[in-house]
Amino acid sequence: MTSGRNQHRLPPFFSFPYSQYASEAWLSMGLKTYILKRVAMLIPVMLGVTVITFLLSHVIPSNPSWVWAGSMHATEETIQNVIERYHLNEPLYVQYLYYLSDLLRGDLGTSPVTNRPVLDDLRQYFPNTIELSVSSLIFSILVGIPLGVVSATRKDKLPDHVSRLFSLCGVSMPIFWLGLLLQMVFYYELRWIPDPGGRISEEILVKFPVAHITGLKLLDSVLTGNWPALLNLSVHIIMPMICLSYSCIALISRMTRSAMLEVMRADYIRTARSTGFSERVIIYKHALRNALIPATTVIGFTVGWLLAGSVVTESVFYWPGIGQYAVNAAFRFDFPSIMGFTVFVALFYALASLVVDITYAYLDPRIRYE
Repeated sequence: MTSGRNQHRLPPFFSFPYSQYASEAWLSMGLKTYILKRVAMLIPVMLGVTVITFLLSHVIPSNPSWVWAGSMHATEETIQNVIERYHLNEPLYVQYLYYLSDLLRGDLGTSPVTNRPVLDDLRQYFPNTIELSVSSLIFSILVGIPLGVVSATRKDKLPDHVSRLFSLCGVSMPIFWLGLLLQMVFYYELRWIPDPGGRISEEILVKFPVAHITGLKLLDSVLTGNWPALLNLSVHIIMPMICLSYSCIALISRMTRSAMLEVMRADYIRTARSTGFSERVIIYKHALRNALIPATTVIGFTVGWLLAGSVVTESVFYWPGIGQYAVNAAFRFDFPSIMGFTVFVALFYALASLVVDITYAYLDPRIRYE
């Protein structure tokens, strides 16, 4: 009777159906609020990036009009047109407002070298960079997580020592050095790779042209059944993918190892062992699932790093992506292209960070209320 009276006196909020829906609604509201806050935080970040890139484009060159005209020997008429086009005769803050207005309309300027809108150039080269970055990310996850698990489960044994050495080399070896080393070993010495640079061999491209469907050549060759082109494209992407993903593998494996060691000391793991679960089930079903939560953060930030790190990799392997495009723009003092690339990469990195934060908050609701 006492139990019944106490249950009757409880407010309706604590009845099971209502409390379940109220809890779900509260958690959903908390996640939405967190997402809105994170999106709002992107605005000052992107404004800061635009301010820095804009100031550098006007401070570094001695005469911005010459640089933006594409040549120090440009005619007086060309320079005057550039001054009027980019409002270079206005105060600096007015020029920035014009620049910001163009950005909001999707106008990144026109390259004086290619005479094309920068946005069109980025659209042309970006699919190649996406293929390289996504391939490197998948390869990093497939290698880094198992390597971290093996290192944690074989702590202070030979596999753990080998993994530590592998990770140490990954975080300390420069990308350009690793790229040159891969070319020297697998192309010049072993001859396993027919061509260490470019996206596809010229003779294959002539005999088996890749139809443009999505702009992603690997995917387009699969969709059209162009298997000779797919094989050649895959061979060309192997070494750049390994070079770009090596340091990411090191970071993911070390984070996975650290998280696994912490989880393996938890009480529920000891309880699972005492109940008779096999070690394989404990590691891969219970421990790894929780250890992947902090590893998700590293994987997410790796996405943005892969895009930025592709600049060096694409230069070493002559990869026709936005990284190679940015390097060529820097050598030619093509400031509209450099600024467009910087803003584009910053936006991509910020969005990757946003996705990581949302995923982390979804996996661990405590993050939303800190």
